[in-house]
Amino acid sequence: MAKHKCPEFENHERWLISYADMLTLLFAVFVVLYSISISGKKKEDASQVAGSMQEAFNAPLESIPQERRVGPAERGFGIFEHFRGTEPRPHILDKYPGQSQLIKVIEEEMKTVKLRLEERLYGPEKFRQKEKPGEERIVTIQRSAKGFSLRLLARHFFDPGSVEVKRGARKELDQIIDLLKDLGRPVTIEGHTDSMPATGPHSNWEISTLRATNVLRYMISERGFPATKLSAVGYADLKPIAHNGTAAGRALNRRIEIQVHYDPDNDVDPK
Repeated sequence: MAKHKCPEFENHERWLISYADMLTLLFAVFVVLYSISISGKKKEDASQVAGSMQEAFNAPLESIPQERRVGPAERGFGIFEHFRGTEPRPHILDKYPGQSQLIKVIEEEMKTVKLRLEERLYGPEKFRQKEKPGEERIVTIQRSAKGFSLRLLARHFFDPGSVEVKRGARKELDQIIDLLKDLGRPVTIEGHTDSMPATGPHSNWEISTLRATNVLRYMISERGFPATKLSAVGYADLKPIAHNGTAAGRALNRRIEIQVHYDPDNDVDPK
């Protein structure tokens, strides 16, 4: 005689757990609102309480150093990333259902940045013409595996062996940063050198890294670029774009590359 299997117990009251959590949160909210209403404090104190609540809900997973915090009047972190003050703002980044749409967005934004840079840096009368070599292009733009990049000639933005941005070159750097800030994409600043041994107090590794981090620091402190969208790295002479056997090749290898990312987890076919 076959044994009958006991029917499994099914809890039909599991919804009570989520319901109780929701009631607890609602109770906490109304307690806070009630305490504010009967406190009789000034309007400034109520605003301070509201700001503290927003900061508590707005905290990222890891703690943010004080110097990197940005007030509610500027930008937010976490769930308030797309808020400016108390007003919502639309998402900056577009969503793409497939790679073809992503490539189209990259091409359009790269073209827009290139045209605006040409006009801001050189003026409409100084665009590159077939019959004229034009001025030296201190910034060039090209496609990359994850988006596109801006290549800055180091000899224009840094003195030989120096890691500080030239004061006379900050005007051009400001134009570049403002365009990238309006674009709203994640950015990586790369430092590169030639293969010649450094003669100053820094090695090629240190020069490339310090130049990249100094540009990053300038973008945050002087131009208000969101720190959460920035990273920096130094490659020394490991990624040349020209032959280091000639002076012209070494001059091209000494550069800063600003990589604009679209899909950091997957490469995008530039074809």
